[in-house]
Amino acid sequence: MPGAVFLELAAYACATTFSPGPNNILLLSCTSKFGLKKCLPLIFGIWTGLLSVMLICGFGCAWLGELVPQIVPYAKYIGAAYILYLAYRTLLRKTGSAGEDSAAPLTYVNGFLLQFLNVKILSLGIAAYSGYILPHGFQVPMILGFAVTMAGCAATGNLIWATMGTMLFPLYKRFNTAINVVMALLLVWCAWKIVFM
Repeated sequence: MPGAVFLELAAYACATTFSPGPNNILLLSCTSKFGLKKCLPLIFGIWTGLLSVMLICGFGCAWLGELVPQIVPYAKYIGAAYILYLAYRTLLRKTGSAGEDSAAPLTYVNGFLLQFLNVKILSLGIAAYSGYILPHGFQVPMILGFAVTMAGCAATGNLIWATMGTMLFPLYKRFNTAINVVMALLLVWCAWKIVFM
């Protein structure tokens, strides 16, 4: 029964995508510095990247199932290095008045690329597709429903984390150094999890 399958899939997706991870920590960090409106390109980049990855997982599950174990030893280091780069940018971020602050929020491309460099997202998509959708056969509507459900649940989690960052926005100028250090360390922790867990 597709309805029950998608409810179970949504519960799984929420449980796995609402937790702290590179996307959520990055959004918390960026919105605490720039506010929600200026971070919309980053958010849309994350969302379209997630949807693209989930579509690739659904339509290419068999191929990815063979490829991912072969590329994980290399790709996890590339993904972790990119997350460390984002942590570095976060740590060195400066604050000041609107005219003095030369820093800009991360872009659509940053958010989009992060999805393809995070092997855990590919693994999550393959596991979810294999466990919930594949047993019902290869059907295009099921694959599209899978991709939208996974991306939609992740997007909801992203918005929650971005909103929490927006709540920190008024405090950012006062405590910018401490907030930058905490966010950078959380991103380092995400990179460590990708490599060693």
